Amino acid sequence: MVYLSFNNTKGPGEQIMTQTAMPRLPQTYTYQDISMVPRHLSVFKSRNEIDLSVEVTDKPVPLIFRMPILPAPIDTICGLEMCRIFADNDMYGMIHRFQSDENRLTQYANLREEVKDAIIAIGLDEASFVKSIYSAGARLFIIDVANGFNVHVEPVISTLRDFGDTFIICGNVASKEGFEYLASLGVDAIRVGIGNGSMCTTSVMTGVGQGIVSALRECVQLKKEKGLRTLIIADGGVSEVGHIALALALGADLVMIGRMFAGTKEADGNILKYNGKLYKAFRGSASFAVQKKSRGNPYFVEGDETIVSYKGSVQNIFDQMEAGLRSAFSYMGAANVPQLQKNASFVCYRMDEKLFKSS
Repeated sequence: MVYLSFNNTKGPGEQIMTQTAMPRLPQTYTYQDISMVPRHLSVFKSRNEIDLSVEVTDKPVPLIFRMPILPAPIDTICGLEMCRIFADNDMYGMIHRFQSDENRLTQYANLREEVKDAIIAIGLDEASFVKSIYSAGARLFIIDVANGFNVHVEPVISTLRDFGDTFIICGNVASKEGFEYLASLGVDAIRVGIGNGSMCTTSVMTGVGQGIVSALRECVQLKKEKGLRTLIIADGGVSEVGHIALALALGADLVMIGRMFAGTKEADGNILKYNGKLYKAFRGSASFAVQKKSRGNPYFVEGDETIVSYKGSVQNIFDQMEAGLRSAFSYMGAANVPQLQKNASFVCYRMDEKLFKSS
């Protein structure tokens, strides 16, 4: 492909048309485009020797995750029951923001009476609610906006930092520039990924986004170059357990998951019965229904809506994730997440999905 351009080298009023080669665009990759190659001798007799936990001890609020996994703050996933089962598994659920202040405060109070904790999702204009939930004991917050590379997150981050003992997640970003901006504001963790979620239609509706693998590589490289301590949360594009392993190997500290938790017993919402089968609703945070529910702009839609098959307890999903991750770490000769990232070697490799589908 070429561009047509003009210059005035012949004299006033006369132009010569020339052809200029179009600059080559960089390739962008998703989890489906890559695979890890084991190049380090495994020394594990049992996969139970592998440590999947992530400890965050250099932040105002020390955190320990039994597995480096977070649920996406979506209203058809994150409810009180999901928070409870995450806490029971030594991880952190989320109280989503698409509900009243009273509901969020009540849910958090119920968790605190049970000696459990959760991450509180907030928007841009919730100063009064933030003060109330902080007074109730909340210290873990996620500023849940579609575009975190936006000056309007600054006052929210400033308010949370002024408390002095909060853990702040913000995002989303899809580039090193966005990551560096939020890191400079002092957030503790950044959601990386735009347009990759199964219920996210941002790429279709706006033409914005890049593959999650490419976005992670940009941000991981910047983090290393600048010596940043900000955690990276890989957000979007995870449809298989192997994708979690890839995200961690690429340099993510935590992985945020939506669709894999949808349709479970603990996911918020009612069970639906259709043609003798059970389902649950699943939708993106910027879908029409969520926008209408939260009194947003119903015409500003960057999320899809669907139903997914009922899956039973999310504990089954946790167990599958743990088994798959332990196996991935074993193949890579890695005893823990830092060693996985050190040992990781990647190739471009797109598997034929038809091989894994029954006829």
